[in-house]
Amino acid sequence: MTAVGALAVLLTAGCAPPGTDGDLVDDWPAMAQPQVWSPVEGDCHGPSGYVIRDDLGGYKPVSCTDAHQWETFRVAAFTGEQAERKSPPPVGGVDRRATFDECSAEADKFVGGSWRDGRLGLRVLYPTAQAWSHGARWFRCELAQVDTIYPVDRKESLRDALTGAAPLARGCYRTDVEFDMVPVACDKAHQYEYVGTWFAPNGDWAEFAVRENTIHKRCLSLVAKFAGLRDDSTMPYRSGTSYSIPDRSEWEEGDRGVVCHLWLDRKLTRSVKGAGAKGLPMN
Repeated sequence: MTAVGALAVLLTAGCAPPGTDGDLVDDWPAMAQPQVWSPVEGDCHGPSGYVIRDDLGGYKPVSCTDAHQWETFRVAAFTGEQAERKSPPPVGGVDRRATFDECSAEADKFVGGSWRDGRLGLRVLYPTAQAWSHGARWFRCELAQVDTIYPVDRKESLRDALTGAAPLARGCYRTDVEFDMVPVACDKAHQYEYVGTWFAPNGDWAEFAVRENTIHKRCLSLVAKFAGLRDDSTMPYRSGTSYSIPDRSEWEEGDRGVVCHLWLDRKLTRSVKGAGAKGLPMN
């Protein structure tokens, strides 16, 4: 038998080098299961914003004592039927509304009062479709300080922001040269004052947005309650209203809050809370 022939016999006979059993696979260590990434409760996120991605490389939190805009105050997981979905909850669906309501309730606990009574914005973020397909089932609730329209930079947590002196509580406002509402102390000249928030029913956003008279009347009722007046036919002669409704994207994410302010065509230098007819005389 030639040397080549002997080698062939050796291999087909299943012989193995000393120290092995001939089965190369069962001696390899088992590979670890891939870890599903999840955001971290308590992280804050930079002033220039950030892109939500399904991996750790796209998540770059900053210290909450450094300049930031959004704060992740809660991270939770979908369970039950929601977790069995093949993709994240669809935009505009009932699950988004339920998740927003859950985050809203948790936000109230976090800031120590109704977050809607503060100059605050709330958002809910979800895994991407790709991350969901890999097992991610988290959602995260985030708050930011919003003084006019957009989030502003801050250097401390929003925890208990509406307790004590509550410097972020909604109050009185004036308009600037661009007609944005700028918060001011109520003993300074102003034309607007926050009177409360009411909640729109579920339905089509476009149909709701054009119901200006209905929205105005509901806000006017809040003005009456705030000022300590009867909600009667005299109210339209005492005050106007300014309000903000969720935009379409906010509506589809579950927000139904309508923020109401009284508005006057003259300037005030005191709050009208509980002021009665003297605070809001008929025009």
